[in-house]
Amino acid sequence: MTELIVAEPDPRSRMIGVFLLLVGGLLVGFAAIGLRLSVVDGLGPQTTAFWRFGLALPMILSVFLVRGKLPSKPSIFAILTGFAFGMDISIWHLSLTMTSVANSTFIVNMGSLFVGFLAWIVLKDRPSVFWGGAVILALIGVYFLSTGKTGTSGSGNIRGDLVALIASCFLSSYFLFGKIARNTMSALDVLFWATLTMCIVAGVMCFVFGEPILPPEPQQLSWPLAIAFFSHFLGQGCIIAGLGRAPAAIAGVMVIVQPVASAIISWPVFGEELALLQLFGAGLILSALLVAQIPSKRR
Repeated sequence: MTELIVAEPDPRSRMIGVFLLLVGGLLVGFAAIGLRLSVVDGLGPQTTAFWRFGLALPMILSVFLVRGKLPSKPSIFAILTGFAFGMDISIWHLSLTMTSVANSTFIVNMGSLFVGFLAWIVLKDRPSVFWGGAVILALIGVYFLSTGKTGTSGSGNIRGDLVALIASCFLSSYFLFGKIARNTMSALDVLFWATLTMCIVAGVMCFVFGEPILPPEPQQLSWPLAIAFFSHFLGQGCIIAGLGRAPAAIAGVMVIVQPVASAIISWPVFGEELALLQLFGAGLILSALLVAQIPSKRR
């Protein structure tokens, strides 16, 4: 049986993990941009998710081929990691059709922040006393970043908000299962089996939402291919690698840089200039990243 209680990583390993999580969060920030461009190209959100995962699989397999080895036998937690993330993406896409983008963004991002509570309860991985302050800063920052253009939360409705909350729970589970899976498996093995599971989940969701898996035109796969490489192969790869080195609570705060990256990229790509309140929110999120690194005890 997989050991659930995790050991405290050494300072050097922890810093490498934090760096990987930060880079991963920045790369994953491109996913929202790629999704939007893919939908403009005529692909549905569920179809885009399927090809995001499907096109990433040969990239991951190529690394195994270069190393001259095959993926190891999967653990149940590697499969659960993929299931949780696949469901998070699909349900988040659904929530965007039922509530405001601002509400959905804010609620879903709570999932990554509150993973620290789950890790504390399940893994006995107690976060720093400064972690709570980092979470508060990040929550306020995400709120301002998602609502700062108008100063309001938009025209959300309770059903859509509840759907976003379900996606948030799956996101928390993704980090928790990924952390446990990394106890006994390499990052590459976890990434492969999780991605394969995500692809299956996305395929089922295409059927549920009535979206065709095959695109009408081959060139419509260009944006899913970009998401697969930058946000999944590189981004999720860095996050899963970082989960094996840094505490889960820190991981949840570090990847909250994702909406900041998305907002910054949207500025030149879509001409969506950030309002002053949004810039303030981004600053709070970046401050939260620093606060989360403060240890409980100084030697």
